[in-house]
Amino acid sequence: MKIKLTPKLATVLFFSLMILSVGFFMIERSIEFFNSEFAQNETDFRGYLIVFFARLFMILGWIAVIAALFFRGHFKDIEKPKNDLLELHEKIEKMEKKKLKKSI
Repeated sequence: MKIKLTPKLATVLFFSLMILSVGFFMIERSIEFFNSEFAQNETDFRGYLIVFFARLFMILGWIAVIAALFFRGHFKDIEKPKNDLLELHEKIEKMEKKKLKKSI
């Protein structure tokens, strides 16, 4: 069975890798914290919770932004912005050449 890499599949894979990597990092840091001597101190535990939730909300925010862009169709034709810029550049060059010819 051959799997064809489509933009939708690539986005799902990217999301999955991003979520898993950050999730494993957060789990590793949590285990490391709870195995340390700082876990017994209430002040350090509050600091840990603040950092944990800040990272959690940050990754959720990035996922929300990427998902919103994906569902609005920004990843359907990724070559379009490049082609639009090239066309605009060509138009500007033609206009400058016309202006240069008129001034001579």
